[in-house]
Amino acid sequence: QSLENDRERITGQRREMERRMRHFAVSGAEKFRRVWLENEEEAKALARKALEADRLIHVQQLGIPWEEPLHRFLENVGPLGERPRKRTAIQVAGEALEGGNSGGLETFRSLPVGPESPGGIPSVAIPTWNLPGIPS
Repeated sequence: QSLENDRERITGQRREMERRMRHFAVSGAEKFRRVWLENEEEAKALARKALEADRLIHVQQLGIPWEEPLHRFLENVGPLGERPRKRTAIQVAGEALEGGNSGGLETFRSLPVGPESPGGIPSVAIPTWNLPGIPS
């Protein structure tokens, strides 16, 4: 009788501890992402300011044409290593019809590839071509 009560009490404590661990893991991840996004916006603003200063120096002080460098890092949103969410063709089409996504070719390149999408809709592989002047 006493051992059974101890087992139930310890099992309850373990479940409570697991619940707390999940809660803190989720809240910690959310806080990390929020801080990351704030720092990322600040860093992007500073980078844009530096690029503008570079442009002004080239054009006004040196008198040479300024070529804007590639800065794909300014397009990144969120912590590095985060996987973009996978979307079905229907989701992409719905977003395009609503005007919520103006990604153009990139929208179709991001379609999920695999045997089945989460909604039971088969995924589609969209070929990519290396065309001059269009980044791949």
